[in-house]
Amino acid sequence: MKNEFYLKSFTSKWIKYSDYEFRKDEKGNTYITPAENSDYTIYDPFEKSSDILFDLIDLGDAILKNDDKTEIYDKLILFAKNYGLLGLASSSVYNRDIVGEQNVLFTQNNIVSKSLELDGNLMNSKEYIKIFTPFATEDDLYTREFDDHLTVIKAEDSPKFYGKKPLILDIVFSKFYCERIQWIMEYAKNISENLNQAIVYQNANLTEPVEIMPDKFNPHKIGFTVAMFGKPQINWDFDSLQSTIDMIYAFALTEENRILNRCSYCHKPFFAKNTREKYCTPSCRNCANVIKSRNKKKALKNQDMVNTQKNDDIKTLNNQCEEQISLDDKKSDLIEKEIKNILEIIDKRIVENINIKTHKGGADDMKNEKRKQAIYEYKEKKTTGGVYKITNTESKKSLIKGEIDLSSMENRFNFSVKTNSCLNLKLREDWNKYGANSFTFEVLEEVEMKSEMDRRQFKKQLDELADKYSEKMNKDELY
Repeated sequence: MKNEFYLKSFTSKWIKYSDYEFRKDEKGNTYITPAENSDYTIYDPFEKSSDILFDLIDLGDAILKNDDKTEIYDKLILFAKNYGLLGLASSSVYNRDIVGEQNVLFTQNNIVSKSLELDGNLMNSKEYIKIFTPFATEDDLYTREFDDHLTVIKAEDSPKFYGKKPLILDIVFSKFYCERIQWIMEYAKNISENLNQAIVYQNANLTEPVEIMPDKFNPHKIGFTVAMFGKPQINWDFDSLQSTIDMIYAFALTEENRILNRCSYCHKPFFAKNTREKYCTPSCRNCANVIKSRNKKKALKNQDMVNTQKNDDIKTLNNQCEEQISLDDKKSDLIEKEIKNILEIIDKRIVENINIKTHKGGADDMKNEKRKQAIYEYKEKKTTGGVYKITNTESKKSLIKGEIDLSSMENRFNFSVKTNSCLNLKLREDWNKYGANSFTFEVLEEVEMKSEMDRRQFKKQLDELADKYSEKMNKDELY
């Protein structure tokens, strides 16, 4: 199988029980321990190398993701039933036998001593063993000396090694041995995090080696023999399942023909043939491709929506331009009417007050001359600009602007109100909501354009003046 990882030349032995349960000690610490009526089985962890590693990483991932507590506990029980407990009583200290020794010396960076919050690295051996056997009575588990040798007496049927292995393993293999769930969870989480870090290093251009598993091999506690069974094989004599898993994980990371990686879709660990392989199964690859396709369609749809919005904005802008052109045309009509009215007044005054007989050219020539003079005076009339404010009496919001020709601006406003045509996009929402008659026009300040100024300079001056008026108001009071 693709994810099969089996160290064929390695063998070892470990114990597991048919059922496990959770129990709390007097201090409230939760332990996982073999169930009372469970049976034990001796198995070879190396035959289940990939299963042990991937199940442990799966447990660590669930803890890192803060999955449901019940789901994590179910994974803990299942892991113990499949592979047994970790044997932390042996792997957490430098001592070999532990049983019969005065003190134990903790190894560096071990999980157990961190949880105990000790002042140093030493602990009384008997107290240490009690941490792993909190529910055993004096009759369940004790030691005796035979011919200057200690032996462990157990009130149950479990393997005994009679000094061939460290005495602590007689306890670790017993039904009275248990481990706190926080220790197992911490170990699983560490392996999961270590794999994540290793994957980062695989994709980095390192200039020198980086240790990711320091101080993991203690040769004085781990032995091996070479045996012949068809072909040579190494029989490992590990002191714990933790040490076995550490070795399996180390060999998996350094496998030459395959790369231990995580699936880009489900994020579960798997062995990739090369760096280009990103998915653990064809199913994950297909699911990832479906998501990519959906995301691509979604991106295209979003782009279409953006384009549609742009077109709508352009259409709105064109409508505004057309409205502005229409307003300018109407403004020109108003100016022409105003000029016409002035000319009519001039003609009337000419007829009433001036003796046209004294004018050589006659009445018509005199009228034409006066008309030209009136038009010239109108065009040369000084421009009065300023700052105006359009206020909505319902929302109490105002628009403050600078305008070169205030009189024309007021005429445009009055015309917009009469024709119900909004003259500024910022006013449109309230214009449609409250109606044209809810707006008022007010001149805040008049300014006469200086002779040395052009219209652009004058408009800039008025805009700056309008900004000063706006700064005196709150932002929520302005359009």
